[in-house]
Amino acid sequence: MFIKSGKLRDIRPGKLTIPRKYRGDTMIEVLVTVLILSVGVLGVAAMQVTTLKNLNSSYSASVAEIIASDFSERLRANPTEALAGNYEHGSKPTNFPDCVANACTLAELADYDKASWWAMLDASLPSATGQVARVAGTNTFIVTVRWDDDRSGSTGINCPVQSAGDLDCYQLNVTI
Repeated sequence: MFIKSGKLRDIRPGKLTIPRKYRGDTMIEVLVTVLILSVGVLGVAAMQVTTLKNLNSSYSASVAEIIASDFSERLRANPTEALAGNYEHGSKPTNFPDCVANACTLAELADYDKASWWAMLDASLPSATGQVARVAGTNTFIVTVRWDDDRSGSTGINCPVQSAGDLDCYQLNVTI
């Protein structure tokens, strides 16, 4: 080897000198860059999925609060029947009058209110259930809305949620 004009050259016979731009260093650098960018893009995609899931959960909780508030107003609008126990329930009513087309008594209005409330639950939240219970000896009612937020088939009824098998829930205390 000898140095000519500041460059190192191999003068052994049969040995070719390959210029730097043809050695593949750039290809390795490009592959590493593509790998780093792909990991970054996957991270952004995962963040988008998490954000969408959290946004959906927030929406469901807001809808549950609105539905519970709606029923609390129905209780307050018909206090006689509420205090008589006609609004307390834990399952979907099967038989109810049509108080929009026909005049109803206050007791029939309570049945209609329960049916309307369950229709809202069914239309607004996944696997939704509701319950209204009176706190013994008081004029206070607990309105509970439950739903399967992650659509996993949960069926537990603990509120507040105590395990992954419990439905998400929202409770509202209403005093008449």
